[in-house]
Order: sequence, then structure tokens, then C-alpha cells
Amino acid sequence: MNQAARRIAAFSAATGLLTVATLANSGTAIAEDNVLRLSAHDQVAAPGTAPRLSPQVESGTPGGKTVIAFSTKPLTGPAGDGAGVPKGFTTQANDCTEVAGLVAVYVCGPSGLRPGFVVPKDTPDTAVHWGFAYVPVGGDLAAGIETARTAGATPADATHGSAKVVVKTAASAALNTMAFDLPDVPSGGTVRQQLRVHANDAGNLTLRFRPADGYLWRQPGDIHIGGLTTEAGATCTQPSTTLLSSSVNFDCRLEPGDHTIGYELTTLAGTYMAKLEALTRYDIYDFRTQYSDVRQTSAPFTALGKPVLPRHGLLARDTTGTLFQYHGTGKAASVLASRDQVGTGWQTYNTLTELSPLTEFPVHYGYVKPSAATRGHGDLVARDASGTLWYYDRQDDYNGPFAPRVQVGGGWGVYDRIAGAGDLDRDGYVDLLARDKAGVLWLYEGTGNFTGARFKTRVRVGGGWGVYDQLAGGADVTGDGRADLLARDKAGVLWLYRGTGSGTAPYAARVRVGGGWGVYDQLVVAGDLTDDGRADAVARDRAGVLWLYPGTGNAAAPFATRTRIGGGWNTYGHIF
Repeated sequence: MNQAARRIAAFSAATGLLTVATLANSGTAIAEDNVLRLSAHDQVAAPGTAPRLSPQVESGTPGGKTVIAFSTKPLTGPAGDGAGVPKGFTTQANDCTEVAGLVAVYVCGPSGLRPGFVVPKDTPDTAVHWGFAYVPVGGDLAAGIETARTAGATPADATHGSAKVVVKTAASAALNTMAFDLPDVPSGGTVRQQLRVHANDAGNLTLRFRPADGYLWRQPGDIHIGGLTTEAGATCTQPSTTLLSSSVNFDCRLEPGDHTIGYELTTLAGTYMAKLEALTRYDIYDFRTQYSDVRQTSAPFTALGKPVLPRHGLLARDTTGTLFQYHGTGKAASVLASRDQVGTGWQTYNTLTELSPLTEFPVHYGYVKPSAATRGHGDLVARDASGTLWYYDRQDDYNGPFAPRVQVGGGWGVYDRIAGAGDLDRDGYVDLLARDKAGVLWLYEGTGNFTGARFKTRVRVGGGWGVYDQLAGGADVTGDGRADLLARDKAGVLWLYRGTGSGTAPYAARVRVGGGWGVYDQLVVAGDLTDDGRADAVARDRAGVLWLYPGTGNAAAPFATRTRIGGGWNTYGHIF
């Protein structure tokens, strides 16, 4: 049956109260189809809704009037027994006409809004019965009114019938339960999963999948779903055969009873591991206020594959004060994707540094405010010309990489170098290094707070650090799980300070990396740019060429031979 043949009949009449005699003599002749068939069907409504009711057109074209009557009883007679709606409900005539002298009986013409009622938000489970009778042009409207008022007393036919709207609370909807059997999907293999549903009520079930919150995430590649099996009382379609396509994978109509729905998931070899959730919705309602009325259940599982590593990027401020973010690709041949503008006005700061490498936001949370999940992914501090230090919390990339700034405090103008240290003391919070003009290096341990003090009282690391003109830290260069520091002296020699994990003596004795680093005017420990689990460095020469130094994880030789990222980076006054 096509869509046109199943359209809902729409009828209208002048508003107000009219007598039956007046209604019988009104109306304009409209050509009718000789095979007109109307029907009424039971429906379910949630508290707080306002159902409008009308018979469904199965075939033909109605042109006369339709009478609709509401009752608290099944309309089996006598006429008027139980007429109306339950206590606390209110009726709505809309574009129909209420019949004078009768309770909740409406006459509707061929167009306009149908009559209905408003269900109180605090109502218990109940039902509203309704009947209809169709009166063709020139027909006996008075008889049609009586037929509608007793529509349940005789078997339904093409021009009259009855049904009910059952009101079910959230507690009743909760009697419909769902449970999963979700073994993990092997890498490059297939697994069978199943969903078990206890359908206390008939309803519509959808199944889809999404990345699980709180886990490192990388698009795992195609995960295919198929092999659907169902039991009696379940009718399913499969709109999508691929997971994570933003579409539901199965859409089923279930009759009351217990159902087991099985399916197979298949992954390709070499794809990334993914933490996923199966998500179902079981909707018993024809009328609802919001999706919170719908029963929802989710459960986690894993599609096994290559480990997902944090992916890092870069920030760069141009000479006009515009800040840009370069997203990492994880590909050694081309480590950075195109830039996104973060914002303008950053020229107000004379120092900018990340406390740890800027992580391409890898944890799937959708839109997320700064929280424990975002800490350590590249929080930023900035010092203005007055010596005030500001803190920018990392947040999801959808709303821009940083939340609005928070003031740390004044007096930071005493330092000529400020550098992110990563989690130097291994307490789970990122730390900050600052060198004063006498060459003393100080450690500010992070508190992890989102309100109040962001750093603890400073701790003296040591003197003699004035010999260095570049400090770059924030990540583990040596592969031992501790944050390290690079320092370049004024002769162009690069030195490695291995982290100890101690807040009182954070670095071991320095180790010489090599000479010739004086050709660079910018040096950054950028985190893992090549997706190999090792922290890399980038350096810009004075011609504006940016170079990648892939990390080796070896303290004796922490970087491999440099490779060229690209030119034109001298448009930026600061890269970090």
C-alpha cells in the first residue's frame, strides 16, 4: 500500500457549539471514492503529551464529515456511558466542532487539526477510548453521532470503528528490558553477538553503535554487521551494514514476548582497536514528549586491533597575534595536517607554553568541558606584559582547543624562561618550569585543580641554568615513562636532562645530544607525531624551514636523522 493510500484523514469545521440539526444541514459536496475505507488503531502515549486522533485512511478519498467521540469506557453502549476523558485530562476541539449537549463528541470536516486531549504529566497508567463514524455528504449526521458514541458495540467496518490510547508511565516503560551478550571482536575476524529483549509491550527497537566515552579513539576502519537472526514476533530491517556510520544498524518491530536478536561483526586485519558501545532504544510510544521517554540501554565491548596511541600537534602564533592549531596525522611522511585558527589577540602575551604536548583530542566525549579527561592533553599558560600568568584549560576540539582563561597570579615577570614540564613528579598533574634572571630554575608542581590554585609553591631545581637559550620539555624522550627536558646552550649544543620522577630532584645529570643546534630559532618537544609511541621534536631554522627529529626512545641517541616538514614557517613568531 503506497504512502498516499495510508495518509491520515484530515477534516475540519467551524469552531464553536452547534446543534445536531444545524450540522446535518451544513457541508459542501466533495467527490468521494467509492472504495473509501477508514480504520482506527490502538496507540500508546506518555504523560505530558497531547494526542490528536483521527481514523486512518486505508483507501479512497473522504469528503464528508467524521464524528469522533472520547470515553473512559470502551464505547460498547449505551451511548454516553463513560463519555469524556479521565480526571485531570482536558479535551481540545482544535479545528472540529463540539456537539452541543454532549460530552467530548466532535464533528470534523475534510481538513484541519483533529480533536485531542492533554495528558497530565503526573497521571498514572490509564486509557482513553475513542470511536469514529464517517458521514458522507448528504448522510444522516445524527445517526453518525450515535454510531461514534457506541462505536465499540458492533464490529468495525469501513466507516466506523473504535480504538484506545493507552497512557503508560516511565515506570511501565521500564518493564521492557534489554540485555547484551557482547564478546570482543577479534582483529581481522568475526564474532557473533546478541541482544535479548523482554518486550512487556509491543514497540520499535533500534540498534546502533558508537565510540565508548573515556577511551583513546582512532577511526578503526570498516566494521561490518550482518548475519541477522530473529524469532517469531520480530520484524527487522537493516538500514546500514557498517558500524559508526551515524545510522541505525537494525530497526525492528517487536510484539510482546521474549526475543533474541543475533548478528555478526567483522573487522579487517590491521585496523585500530576501538572501544565501542552497543546502544538500543525501545520505543513503545506513539506520542512522546522527548527521547527520555524511550527505554535506552548500552553496553561496552572492544574491537581488537592495533593499539591506539595519543596523537599530537602543534600551535603557532603569527606576527599579528593570530593563533593556529596544526593537527597531527600520525604519518611520518607528512606529520601535520592543515591548520585551524584558534583565535586572535594572542599578541598580548610575551610567553606562551604548553604544559605537555598538544594532544589531538583522542578521548571520545562529544562536547566536553575541562575535566580529568582533558587534563594532560596540552593545557596552556600565557604571560602578559604586566607579568600576570594565565591558564588555558584544554577542552574538546569542537569548541576550540582551550576554555576561557583563568588567572594564575601576578609577579611572573621575574622569569626570563617559562616552559612546560609535563608530569614531572608523576602525580598525575602537569607541571611548569620557570627560570629567573639569575639563572635559577624553579619547579611549579601542578595541583590538578579547576578552581583555586593551579600550582603549588615553587621548588628550587638548581642554579646555573642561565647558560641555556632554549628549554623544551613536557614529554618522555627516553622511553622510560618519565618527562624529560631538552636544553640548548649558547654554543648550539643540545643537552638532555632525563626525568627522575621526583619533585625534589626532578632531573638526572645532563647528557650531550649533539652540537649544531644553534641553526634553529625554535625548538619544541612535540610529543608523538609519527604514531610510533615515541616523543619527537621539531625545530625551525632561520630560513623558516621546519624540521622533524623522530624520537628513538634511546637516551644515548634520542633522535633519528631529521626530515623536512616544510618551509614558510617564519610567518610565525612563536611555535610550541
